[in-house]
Amino acid sequence: MSPTRKQPVLLLGFGDAAEPLSGRLVLLGFRPLRADTPDEAIGLLENCPVPVRAALLPDHHGFQRPGSVIDALRKTSTALEVVVMGEAPAEPARVRLREAGIRLCLWEPSDDSALRFVLNQALYDPTRGQERGELRVPTGLIARITTGTGKRVAVVYNLSAGGAYLETHRPLMPGGRLTVELPLEGGDLSVKGRVVSANVVGNLQRPNLPLGMGVSWEADEATRSQLDDYVERRAAEFRV
Repeated sequence: MSPTRKQPVLLLGFGDAAEPLSGRLVLLGFRPLRADTPDEAIGLLENCPVPVRAALLPDHHGFQRPGSVIDALRKTSTALEVVVMGEAPAEPARVRLREAGIRLCLWEPSDDSALRFVLNQALYDPTRGQERGELRVPTGLIARITTGTGKRVAVVYNLSAGGAYLETHRPLMPGGRLTVELPLEGGDLSVKGRVVSANVVGNLQRPNLPLGMGVSWEADEATRSQLDDYVERRAAEFRV
């Protein structure tokens, strides 16, 4: 089963915010399980026919005692990975989260690309024989693209050292060549690439992705090293 196809995700304690968050999860291909209390959550974990391996918890009360909640959930679902959401807390609160065994976070502001990324990180389980490719992180970078027909801009929906997904209403078809200028912290980085997939109106190869194109980089080691550095810094933003 693909990590984004009907994988159940527990939502605990979101109150009125649970409904819009559930809608986002459905559009991303997950199955939300809503609970208001730890007891309700445990009942859902016990009765779900598919093992629940990811949970979202809000940080609206600061998690003064997160360990007791997490321990109760993990007694029922031992492989459960918890992602905390909300405003980024101060370091003492982060220490409490880490002590409770929470390693992943999604601080505001966030978008669906970041939500998908952090859930895929939570669901990754090498003991189940899953293979992990190159780490691909969500970004909000605005790239300048040069093709044989001119220049345009695109949103870098996600990025890895080996490629990217570029959100654009005018994607090239597979096989097309392009140069992408990425606005990284140390300055613009120019990378050549080849289009390997296209999501276009009438031919959505990935319905849960925006219109755009997947690109494989044709980069030297120095360029890949710069991309690796960016990816690692960005991935660290999702760790408590």
